[in-house]
Amino acid sequence: SPLKRQCSVGDRGLRQHLLTLQRSLPQRMQRLRIDPSNYAERLQRDAYGNRLETNPSMVVLHETVYGLGSAINTFTTHHPDDAEQVSYHLLLGEHGRVVQAVDPSKRAYGAGYSAFQGRWVITNPAMAGSVNNFALHVSLETPLDGEDSEAGHSGYTAIQYDNLALVLADWMRRYRIPFEAITTHRHVDLGLERADPRSFDWSELQRRLAALGALC
Repeated sequence: SPLKRQCSVGDRGLRQHLLTLQRSLPQRMQRLRIDPSNYAERLQRDAYGNRLETNPSMVVLHETVYGLGSAINTFTTHHPDDAEQVSYHLLLGEHGRVVQAVDPSKRAYGAGYSAFQGRWVITNPAMAGSVNNFALHVSLETPLDGEDSEAGHSGYTAIQYDNLALVLADWMRRYRIPFEAITTHRHVDLGLERADPRSFDWSELQRRLAALGALC
């Protein structure tokens, strides 16, 4: 993670803005009922019987590539094929919409062939390992000019960074996740096929997490 330790609050106006948003987050969050094929319980043992820690210990950042509606349609569609099953815990819309697709206690299918700092979990002996059993996944809605395979786009909105910081600060506190364990799909992808979230500005997230006191 490019995030750095920072104990100074920095922008106090930003802090007040975020705290106001934080109070309304529970009311603003929409809970979605997705198809059961696209998520599961966090496993207590891997495919070989080894005991697993079930609390999430890292966060993977994504982007939707297409609009929020497309992602929601995918998550609510039944996928009998393991290779097509996909979900994130949270979706953050371009205009401030916050959608919880999978409860954080459950296992979302956000990164199929993946590892973080040499760690993965094999839950199916017929498939490669992944970080999904110990990860939380949050995806930013891609802007219209990013609905392609180009290397970048115009980036994300201020409200997306605001909501992302609020969600991350909550998860970091609730699950004792260090800021060093916040990373991207691109970084954990072992297939070298993922680039998301493209055009992500880590300095915007740094400012907001510091204002919330989450980096100290």
